[in-house]
Amino acid sequence: MKVEKAVSILGALAQPSRLMIFRLLVMTGEQGLAAGDIATRLDIPKTALSFHLKELVHSGLIESE
Repeated sequence: MKVEKAVSILGALAQPSRLMIFRLLVMTGEQGLAAGDIATRLDIPKTALSFHLKELVHSGLIESE
């Protein structure tokens, strides 16, 4: 893994909400979860969730369908 990519990934996970989202998605597996389900399960406002999901997608940790 290149240093720049590692820094991007670690930076994305260095925020508590994003780490919780990532952990939830890893536990859920390949079927994933809808954004509304993530917001409900983690009690994160949908507007904040959207920002955090964007950051996780940008770092390459998750994909959006």
